Order: sequence, then structure tokens, then C-alpha cells
Amino acid sequence: MSRLRLLLLLVLVPCTLAACFVAAPASARPTPRTALAIPAAPQLASVTQSSATIRWGASPGATAYVVTRGAQVVARVPAGTRSYTERGLQPASWYPYQVAAVRGSTRSGRTDIIPAVTSAATACTKYVSWSGSDAGDGSSGAPWRTVSQLVASWKPGWVGCLRGAFIEDVSIRIGGTKAEPVTLRSDPSTGARAYLTGRLWIAQGADHVRVAGLSLDGRANVGITRGDLPSPTVNGNDAVFIDNDVYNQRTRICFDIGSIRGYGTAVGTIVARNRIHDCGARDSAGNGNNHHHGIYVESGRATRIVQNAIFQNADRGIQLFPDAQGTLVLGNVLDGNGEGIIFSGGDGFVSSGNRAIGNVVTNSRTRFDIEYYWENPAQVGRANVVARNCVGGGKWGGIALPAKGYTVGANVTAAPSYVNRRAGDLRPRSGSACRSLLMNPMVPLRPFG
Repeated sequence: MSRLRLLLLLVLVPCTLAACFVAAPASARPTPRTALAIPAAPQLASVTQSSATIRWGASPGATAYVVTRGAQVVARVPAGTRSYTERGLQPASWYPYQVAAVRGSTRSGRTDIIPAVTSAATACTKYVSWSGSDAGDGSSGAPWRTVSQLVASWKPGWVGCLRGAFIEDVSIRIGGTKAEPVTLRSDPSTGARAYLTGRLWIAQGADHVRVAGLSLDGRANVGITRGDLPSPTVNGNDAVFIDNDVYNQRTRICFDIGSIRGYGTAVGTIVARNRIHDCGARDSAGNGNNHHHGIYVESGRATRIVQNAIFQNADRGIQLFPDAQGTLVLGNVLDGNGEGIIFSGGDGFVSSGNRAIGNVVTNSRTRFDIEYYWENPAQVGRANVVARNCVGGGKWGGIALPAKGYTVGANVTAAPSYVNRRAGDLRPRSGSACRSLLMNPMVPLRPFG
């Protein structure tokens, strides 16, 4: 059995190679004379906790469109209908859609993945409030005082809702099940984002954990985290982070996914629709220390990093080192990091089967927007792909060439023309080549309200 096939079997949500990753560029697909064009501009229009709506552009001559999710055909719609809504989905879960045009027995190639991650569950089971007491029962009227009390006692299917601000390290050692995950989120009834300052760690064996709608400040504080420990740290499987504001006041790594040092390889982590920024220490000249990143996939399998705004981090926005296998980096905006995305290997490992597709990666302060590093020249990653990204403004350039350890295709160099970069508004202006390439723009490009 090949290594890539083995990795795909590890994915918690079964899907085919084409669905887990991204279809080949249209120019690379053999097409007969009668072939239809691949439907244009596939996008995720909206999600709820139980539904996803996708849309796409016309394929001239098509009489219908076929929508697939993984290996399953979920809909066939007439040519005049260029959208589809699927209902009955699980909250905070991954659904990769693709669309093909049909005319008689002729079918086009499929679109790139339309990555849908449903919203987190909102029906609170237990509550935590800054004004509560751990002697309470965790009900709305008698909430607990600490997040640690919640996660030490929760059971599969629980949705733990936070009210207010908390300063504590939180170690999650109990998870849920695939059918009944556990969820940590802000209390939706307050309309306000809850704040957690301290280290958040999902330990090995704590699988099926959801973290949603929180402000996660991972900096060290008096009486809590000591040392240079990342936050959030993920060593469990099937962890999902959605709609969070993640930062640490420029002190350390933010996301650390998996470990090569015995704490656990993380399988199936999803990081979607978050703002990840100001992670890592800088010197007086504004440079990082080469170790502090926004997202560090240290030992991950089938990690999905989609539709995030990742900006102003000390070193890499996304580091795939040394043992990142089968990562999908899709539809993100990365700006003003030390470097944008790096494919790399070391310590006897190499990162392979990773794809960076349809991202905007700009203004890297110290090196390239997208680059590679192979500690051992004889050990170079395989089947890594960099395609259809918009790059520009990197100190050393856009994409490190000649490519070593990845293939490149259909990338564009252009100015993104952000609406207000200084204020953290990273929307590419209308007419920007970056805007036209950005896939599925549900990215939180403006500061959370």
C-alpha cells in the first residue's frame, strides 16, 4: 500500500483523493473535442450548523450539473440552476463539494473543491461564567467559574458555552465521539465573544473536539503558562477550530498541530474561518526568531487549513515542518508574515502530499511568500503542489524558484490592493487579480465585531 493511500485511510471523514485534495488544473486534464468547460467560479455561499449552500458559474452548452461530495453524488440540477443546498449536515464538520457540467453522455472535469465547514452547535448543555462558581452544577443559572471544570467533566455531545473573560491554562484530556463531539464556544445568547487567555491544549486521546467563536490569547500570564509553549496545541484527532480570533500579543507560536516528540500525531485537524495574527516574538527591527509561526503543522495528517486570515505573524504564516502529510491549504489570505507558506522537512522527516491552492499570499517581511526548506538535500518532499495562488510583495519575491519539493502552476503575481491593511481589513479591492483568484471568499477579512 502506498504511503499516500495509507494517509487517506487515516482521514476521519472518508473521501476520495480528488475530494480530499484538489482537482488538477483544467489545462492538465485531457479533454475530447466535445468536452464541456469546467463550471467557473465555484464558491461556498453560506453555511449553518446543519446546511451548506454552494454556487458556481455557467458552463456553456451544459444541460445539467452534477454535485459530488467526496465519492458520493448528492445532486443533479438543471442547467438554469447554478446553486445547491444540502441539509441535514453535522455541526462543525467538513464537507468537500465539487461540481461537473453534463450534456448527454459528456461530462466536464470537476471544479476545485468547494470547502464547506458547517457552523458549531449552538444548543448549550453547560455554562461557564466569570461570575460563576465551580461549586455550581454548570447550568445557566448556576454556571461554573472555570473552563477547566467544564472540560474535566464533559461528556460526548456536550456544548460548553462561555460568558465573559477567563485567565487560565486549559488542558482538554477528554474528547467526544465522531457522532457526538464536544464543543467549547462562546455563549451565543450573549451576542459577545468570550475571551480565554492562557494555553489551550487538546491532548492525545482527546478526539472530536470543537472550538468555536472564541477570542484565544495564548500569551503567558503570571501564575499560568511558563516557557515557550504554543497555543492552541493540538495532539488529538478530528479537532475543529472555526470562527476564532487567535493571537498571543507577539510572544510565541500560535497553532501547533501534532508532535514528533511523542505527544501525538494529529489526524484530521480543521482550521477554518479564523483570524490568526500577531503570533511570535520580534526583535527591535521587527524580525522574528525563525521559530514563531501562525500555524505550525509539526506532525499532521490530512490537516485542512481553509478560509482563514493569517497576518502579521513573526515568522511563517503556515509552516509545514517536518512531518506534515496531506495538508490542504485552500482559500486563505496571508499577509505581512515573516514568510507566507513553507514546505519543509528535517529531523529525519519530509513533508509530502501537501497542496496550497487558491490563496492570497503577500508582503512577506523577511523572505519569499511561498518557499521550501529541506534540511537534508537527499530527503525532499514529494507530491507537494503550489497552484492558482496570488503572490506579491515578498522581500525576496513571490514563490521560491526553481521549485524543489513542489510543483507550481497558474500562480499570479499581483498587488492585492487591500481595502485597509493597516486596520486589518484584508479584502482585496474589486478588480484585483488577487480577488479574482481567491477561492470561496468566506474568509474573515475584517476584524471581528
